[in-house]
Amino acid sequence: MPEEKAERKVTVILVTDVVGYSTKMEANEEQTLENLKACRTIVDGLINSHHGRIFNTAGDSVLAEFPSAVEAVFCAREFQDSIRERNSTVPEAEQMEFRVGINMGDVVVEGDNLYGEGVNVAARLEALAQVGGICVSKNVHEVVHKKMELEFHDLGKQKVKNTVLHAVDVLLEGISKRKPPKPPVSPWQKVATAIVITAVVVGGGVWWWQRPDFEPADQSKFAYKLPEKPSIAVLPFNNMSGDASQDYLGDGLTENIIAVLSTSPYLFVIARNSSFTYKGKAVKVQEVAEQLGVRYVLEGSVQQSGEKLRVTAQLVDAVDGKHLWAQRYDRKLDDLFAVQDEITNKISEQMQVQLIGGEQHRAWYQNNGLEEMRLMFQARENFHAFTRDGHKKAEKIFLELIERFPEGGIHNLSMGWLHYQKIVMRLTKNPKESIKIGKQYGEKAHAIMGDGTSLTMLARFDLFEQNCESALKRVDRAVETDPSAGLILALAGRVNSTCGKPKKATEQFKQAMRLEPYHLKWYPLVLGLSYMMTGEYKNAEEYLIPLVQAEKLSKRNRTRALRHMAVLSVFKKEPDHAKKYFDQLMELDRKHNISSVKSSYRAMKDKEFIRRYLDALRQLGLPEKPSSG
Repeated sequence: MPEEKAERKVTVILVTDVVGYSTKMEANEEQTLENLKACRTIVDGLINSHHGRIFNTAGDSVLAEFPSAVEAVFCAREFQDSIRERNSTVPEAEQMEFRVGINMGDVVVEGDNLYGEGVNVAARLEALAQVGGICVSKNVHEVVHKKMELEFHDLGKQKVKNTVLHAVDVLLEGISKRKPPKPPVSPWQKVATAIVITAVVVGGGVWWWQRPDFEPADQSKFAYKLPEKPSIAVLPFNNMSGDASQDYLGDGLTENIIAVLSTSPYLFVIARNSSFTYKGKAVKVQEVAEQLGVRYVLEGSVQQSGEKLRVTAQLVDAVDGKHLWAQRYDRKLDDLFAVQDEITNKISEQMQVQLIGGEQHRAWYQNNGLEEMRLMFQARENFHAFTRDGHKKAEKIFLELIERFPEGGIHNLSMGWLHYQKIVMRLTKNPKESIKIGKQYGEKAHAIMGDGTSLTMLARFDLFEQNCESALKRVDRAVETDPSAGLILALAGRVNSTCGKPKKATEQFKQAMRLEPYHLKWYPLVLGLSYMMTGEYKNAEEYLIPLVQAEKLSKRNRTRALRHMAVLSVFKKEPDHAKKYFDQLMELDRKHNISSVKSSYRAMKDKEFIRRYLDALRQLGLPEKPSSG
């Protein structure tokens, strides 16, 4: 069996110990234990109130971890103040004094306990501390000194138990500045330092694990109000290999994590399209949180070297400016999906939410490994070109994938969408056959994955057949299955709009656009049309006017936006505005006609609205059929 990798993480460690405990026990064991119990009540309560966790006790020692260096130092200061206050109220024989050491570093996780260098350094700092004092590592001092109204004294590098570390005193009441002699730097230490520097340069990214807490996001700059439930954005994992052909590793990992998290009704997860707008960009997590309106951000990287894989991930609380969790995984390449599961489980732990059973089994690329995922991304790239040639290339790869991996749900789903696009883009000579084939692929995809996306696709095929009853049932099930998926909510909204439920459609579109701040342009198009159907014309303008004014918009979307605004202006009895938008429409597409518009809305259940819509276009002079010229 392969050797099991130890779980590691970066955390803040606090160690405290009683001064002269052995002597006190020899003098009066019973009284010493009583006094220790009283002091433990103080420290245990303070650790808990500052979001810490005690992971070990040994005799008179307490070892605790904290998610924040600031909280750890606050806790230590309050503890020493409380002990000093207690000592002033009890006889000298009952008094106790403590030393405290605090370090931020890498530790090994074993059950509820922690081991490793991060713990060892904290213990050595405790031994170095003055009686009643606090001694912290340099990296802790760098995090807290600007955030706390405390005085610090840099002790420089100190030799403790054959280890050289950089220590800093916290100058509390009764703690004076000291200048212990600095240890000489031996030739061997110089060599060791050079080795460490080289390792940092060559290894790249080692600094990442030592990043301290950061300035929190400015909540006054948030583009959206924070949701009531925990909210998260998963940024695309950076490809650190330097080879663009390996992008699929980070992209696939990112998409899988988003897909798994989005199935939970207890989480608010920013959708894939919005998260991927940050791909390849150097952004601060604070800015991401402000722009997307989320509290938590997950970021990381993927690096492949032969059959070796390194994945780094960290979860941050942008509102509080805290690093909650960080981990580096050095695994075999084929272990990518196991790493994915570990990351999603850690997120659920840190955000204190429970993932629904079975999500990981619905992860898109998990079943058949990395070759499947690589081909899938290659096919998708061609598919998203939305050209005849791109569809041909994509279909060839999708068929290969289905032949090699017939139980791959995502491949069957993709083939279903491909046949859907064939109909929309008029790439098929037999739309009825494409509907039949597309539905077969969609049904198989849903049977394999049990996902919401396949249900929304099947609902779209239902609309081709003007079967609103089936379509509405499918999208209701889809939203129940994946309640936090922006695209699914938008597709459900589109079905509800078409099937005579525009009020429900507007609600779903607004939810979808919140989950996808960088949403697709057809979202506000259909939302605006839905508001027109409910008679809420001001709301319709709010979403349609920015589209007609947008600098970058496809011809198809601009045509629809101008047409909606022309009709809306007729409804509002604003003839000048109606003529302006209609003239822009005809300048953009002189072949526009009533017949083509009517055909595009043939599935609409609200026939009265479509009649009014077409009459408005006739009033403006839109021809019934395309001109022969």
